[in-house]
Amino acid sequence: MIDIHTHILPDCDDGSPDIETSIKNLKMMQDAGVTDVLLTPHFLRNLYHNSADIIENRFDLLQKTILKENLTINPHKAAEVYLDSKIIADIEKENLFIGNTKYILVETSMTIFPDDLLETLYHLVRKGYRPIMAHPERYNNVIRNIGVAEDLMFRNVYLQLNAGSIIGNNGKQVQDTAWQMLENGFAHFLASDNHCHSEEYVLPKAIAEINNEFDESLTTLLTEINPRKVLNNEKIDFFYMEKEERNYPEQLNIFEKLIKKIFK
Repeated sequence: MIDIHTHILPDCDDGSPDIETSIKNLKMMQDAGVTDVLLTPHFLRNLYHNSADIIENRFDLLQKTILKENLTINPHKAAEVYLDSKIIADIEKENLFIGNTKYILVETSMTIFPDDLLETLYHLVRKGYRPIMAHPERYNNVIRNIGVAEDLMFRNVYLQLNAGSIIGNNGKQVQDTAWQMLENGFAHFLASDNHCHSEEYVLPKAIAEINNEFDESLTTLLTEINPRKVLNNEKIDFFYMEKEERNYPEQLNIFEKLIKKIFK
């Protein structure tokens, strides 16, 4: 597994407060089968202004400690960037991309999308960058209208679901929205958004529930295939599911989701 959204980089946001906590969580993730982890501290103007120097210093400390503790998990530098009209300059200045790729993890207001959100996303895409919208199932705009998620995909924005949302940690509305997104193929990644506040690493539990409802090919796509493509800076298909009508009994869904082009 590859976890593309975590707050394990120590002492730079509302995630891990220190190196000991970071290592404890990385050990837990490694034991769960995670091979690579993206360290995505918040970049939020006037609150978490994590510059390239801050991220580099914290990353070097964590990497040295990983080697000292004989861990095999591979860390990767990144950030979770709160979008505003002037953010592109900061993204470029502070190198807030995922590793050396054109991918960037972004977020916005949970309550209501700002008026300039789509314009900002447009300019990111126009410059050749590949935005991944963090936890869209938690945004009220998406909760009220699942079609908003599809619209973002048509605008060349990738979508990352939180594992906690799948298992109900963020409430019933968010959980229902997350499952609707999965059913419609409106998700490209599943990640933990681990803030180091729990003794449980939730990604395996979410994977098990999705596998029980669908099959392992979907979770493989969301936690292995697509994340590996991100690290390799490869393009990912925005749309990968189609509907095929079947003559199933009434109690079953008459639509079967088919994953295309994954294992060819």
